[in-house]
Amino acid sequence: MTRFLMVLAANIVISTSAIAAETQQKDRARLDQIEQSLKSDVPRVLCLDSNFATGGQPTEQAYAKAAASGFHSVLSLRAFGEGIDLTKERSLVEKNGLRYFNIPVVSSAPRAEQADEFIRLVKEKSNHPMLINCATANRVGAFMMIYRVVEQGWNEEKALDEALKIGLRGDELKKFAQNYIAQNKLKRG
Repeated sequence: MTRFLMVLAANIVISTSAIAAETQQKDRARLDQIEQSLKSDVPRVLCLDSNFATGGQPTEQAYAKAAASGFHSVLSLRAFGEGIDLTKERSLVEKNGLRYFNIPVVSSAPRAEQADEFIRLVKEKSNHPMLINCATANRVGAFMMIYRVVEQGWNEEKALDEALKIGLRGDELKKFAQNYIAQNKLKRG
């Protein structure tokens, strides 16, 4: 009887693992489909997981596609005076039934309170899935790196690898992210 139970338990574990792997493959295939549909309208688009897609500045058409793909919100890290009409962008996003958030980050002078606000917004489950963008995904990479380490417990190397894939390339933003992470570790002890 004991041998039978052990074999049964092993079969259950194997079956559960197979089902989980199949589910992950289906989820990734869905994310790849969404990524493909947004590719022509969001430069550097990257569907990280079922909660977040990142990229550069979306076209006007991107918001309808994002809404059709089930997104709930858009978070822009663009600042006024960058050649984008943020008021018009908000209107387009909201017209498509999505929530719009803006944290006006200047690449050369990001601030800790902006990272705090970013974390607050991306932690809010009702905002998921969320499209996070800036001009080129440089700022997005830095802020996602912070979120992954500080809130999700990733190690810094893994988060930096993802940030580079997203679009992080500025040394100032990379140093900002690393300093924010270090300060947060000091606070938490």
